[in-house]
Amino acid sequence: MAAAQHLEEIQASSANHHEITLLELVAAVAETAETDAEVIAVIRDLINSGKVQLVGNFLGADVRVS
Repeated sequence: MAAAQHLEEIQASSANHHEITLLELVAAVAETAETDAEVIAVIRDLINSGKVQLVGNFLGADVRVS
């Protein structure tokens, strides 16, 4: 998945964590993803793996796609 590789490169280039909105994250993934399904899969994997942490009402939530 090209989108996942792109985000891993961004993450590797920075020692600090970044706070971005879910919308910004989706937009960043969508820039390199080929399909909407790939965007969903990458976002799901980033959240469920702990590489991305949601805050607020969704803190600690897993993303399930049916």
